[in-house]
Amino acid sequence: MDKKCTQNNATVTLLPPPHRQSSNIANGSGNKNDDGMAAPNLFGINAWHRFAEQLADYVMWSIPLIGLTFIACGLAISMLSADILQRIDVTEPVIEIVDKEVKPLLKLLTGQESSAMTMMMVKMKVRSMLNTVLPDAKANLFAIGMAKLFVLEIGPLLTALLLCGRIGGSYAGKVATMQATSQNKLLQTLGINPQLWTFMPSLAAALIASPLLTVMGTTIAIWLGGIVGPNYGIGSLESYTRDVKTAVFPTLRLRGVETWQQDGDWFFLSLNNNGNVWTNVLDMLDLRCTWSDSYVDALVEVATWPPFFLLLKSTLFILVILMVAEAAGRLRPNLTPRNVPSVITSSVVIASLLVIIADWGFSQLWLLRK
Repeated sequence: MDKKCTQNNATVTLLPPPHRQSSNIANGSGNKNDDGMAAPNLFGINAWHRFAEQLADYVMWSIPLIGLTFIACGLAISMLSADILQRIDVTEPVIEIVDKEVKPLLKLLTGQESSAMTMMMVKMKVRSMLNTVLPDAKANLFAIGMAKLFVLEIGPLLTALLLCGRIGGSYAGKVATMQATSQNKLLQTLGINPQLWTFMPSLAAALIASPLLTVMGTTIAIWLGGIVGPNYGIGSLESYTRDVKTAVFPTLRLRGVETWQQDGDWFFLSLNNNGNVWTNVLDMLDLRCTWSDSYVDALVEVATWPPFFLLLKSTLFILVILMVAEAAGRLRPNLTPRNVPSVITSSVVIASLLVIIADWGFSQLWLLRK
């Protein structure tokens, strides 16, 4: 140690700086050194770390929001639909039609006026037929309506509108804060691309989180329909599950898929009958539609298949949301901290409008389905 004297002839002892343990700093464990000082945490330097952090943030904090929203929406729509179907009674209108149309027809066939007993028996038979057919028809309509409504439209759209604020607003605020505090300039000075540092990990995490959250919310809403419907006297849980499965997973109308379903054991049948295996393979790889030779129709058929349609919409929606958030926060070079809230607002509003426009585009794609 060195000793020096001050102007008042006081002795001052100069000690060397404390030695930091480089191993603790390198591993980023955050443990304390021998001198009691905490080592810095280097989590986030690696792109995989940033991706995992964003994925956990996007999924874990969004689950309560998406879950509660779809619980409320699923209960409301299923209860309203079941109540409407329960109140619908077509028996009396059908009986009136029978009385007006069948009575003259019986007179034409028999050559005499139908007696009151005959008409009463006809009306009783019609009522019996309606009481047999209508419950199953209502149950089938309820299940198909819930499945199609949430899988094709409400599920992806509602999730995307919620994520405009949850993910888009969060990311826009993060990028705008970095822009306002010159962190992006610092990254450029260090030779790091700011877009690669923030946008790519967030985009990868969002592309995984959005379809997962959409499927989760849609499943919750459809499942609630299976509970609400039977309580209103609309079908049973077994019939509801069967009808929903048929509506959500219809058969792809492609020639290859049809060949596969007709001849599941095509390979062994070809060997036993000395058939041409490669011909059967080519038939199963035929991606054209069963009613058309156009590959455009085949592309529309695949794109509008309900599970793929849901995933396609959720993926495109979150891509639009992240790109709008990136542009809103990055394309303002002289941004100040006081303008960060306006960046978040503009990002959420613009992304929501673009998501609605994109949803209209998907509806036009669905209309191309034959």
